[in-house]
Amino acid sequence: MKRENDIVHNLRDIYGYGYTKVFSDVTDSVARMHISKTQMDIIKYIYLKGHATPSALASEMNVQRSAVTHTIKKLEKKNLVTVKQNELTNDRRSKLIYMTREAEELLEEFMDNILKKISEDVGELSPEESRTLHDATLTILKYIPGGIDDETHS
Repeated sequence: MKRENDIVHNLRDIYGYGYTKVFSDVTDSVARMHISKTQMDIIKYIYLKGHATPSALASEMNVQRSAVTHTIKKLEKKNLVTVKQNELTNDRRSKLIYMTREAEELLEEFMDNILKKISEDVGELSPEESRTLHDATLTILKYIPGGIDDETHS
């Protein structure tokens, strides 16, 4: 039981403190474009799903549809999303939101910055530590949402 408790506490430190440290170091691109957490959440959702309706975003984010509409307009002004008529329905009012190439480039820069920061942090591992960490990361990925079986990990 103590070992399981240690694992949970170690993962808390990794997820909590590590997440905070990495993201504070790599958010230059996001800060430069004045992108809020809500805006980034929308971009992330669209990245993972390919497109989204305002209703799906409101449901996913647990906010009012009007709040999503307002945020989408801000993202459109920043040229990070486009809104098109949803041709999958017969309702002319139905819209689909897509990421633009600029949003894809922003995410690529953001992810590259994360990789760079993590590489710096683990760059001095011995071969044995590297193998151990590799095995641990595979185990963690097996149990978290978006893990190994998720198509976003390639």
